[in-house]
Amino acid sequence: MYISRNQRKIVTASIIFCCVIILISCTNFSDFDSLLSIHVIDVGQSESILIIAPNRNTILIDAGDEDSGRKVVRYLKKRKIDDIDVMIVTHPHSDHIGGVEAVVNKYDIDKFFMPDITHDTDTFEGLLQVLDKHDIDVSFGKKNMRMRIDENLYLFLLSPMKDHSDNLNNWSIVTKIQYNQKSFLFTGDAEHELEADLVEMYDANFLRSHVLKIGHHGSNTSTTDRFLDVVRPSVALISIGKENPYGFPHKDVIKRLIDRNIMIYRTDEQSNIVILSDGNEIWSYDTPWFR
Repeated sequence: MYISRNQRKIVTASIIFCCVIILISCTNFSDFDSLLSIHVIDVGQSESILIIAPNRNTILIDAGDEDSGRKVVRYLKKRKIDDIDVMIVTHPHSDHIGGVEAVVNKYDIDKFFMPDITHDTDTFEGLLQVLDKHDIDVSFGKKNMRMRIDENLYLFLLSPMKDHSDNLNNWSIVTKIQYNQKSFLFTGDAEHELEADLVEMYDANFLRSHVLKIGHHGSNTSTTDRFLDVVRPSVALISIGKENPYGFPHKDVIKRLIDRNIMIYRTDEQSNIVILSDGNEIWSYDTPWFR
């Protein structure tokens, strides 16, 4: 069969296109297998963060609101997650716990942490019921907890450290990941009071983190100058809904980040965000909103 020059060009172009697609697929999935990957899942005006260690051990911090639960599950399936080694519910607000039921119904959870505080809502009662239904043991997160997740990769729980009365945001479990030379800090909805407690409780060198998940979706109740000057992040991650009614992220928070030349990623502008690290370097294939 005779193939014209134009037909050969089309065949060649098709082969090249297929190779590019394969390479992109490998970059998005298999290349992650030897790396630490941080996934800020776009769940609108709520929050869910997936952390995958190089050994494929997994940490899930929050699961978004009730409407986001299935989206979180789909994201986990896309990343070929089989089970969850550590799940952390930072605090009892519905935009952090509402999606837990959908996750727990689909995945085995090895360790489950939440703060020792209750909330008088149907969402919180539903959380307790689904944990009981699946016979999941709950551990109360608190300061100075440490777990080894992988070789040279450790998980620290830094709070709660005291009674914050009815301010549930300041009951947030603040989590730190240390992987070789790089560190990552996840603050839930921690407000300035909890930030101040962290600065007082822990050595500045320990709090120093290269990546900071900004507290309370970019509210001006969080991310104080003092906290930023101690943590000194190079990268900021903001989980936030597009055109949300709260005006988040607050302009003052953004200014504080920009003034310090901190690279900013935000889900309302970029959807899902993935940060990668080999323990010595940090990078992303996503383009930051501000660099």
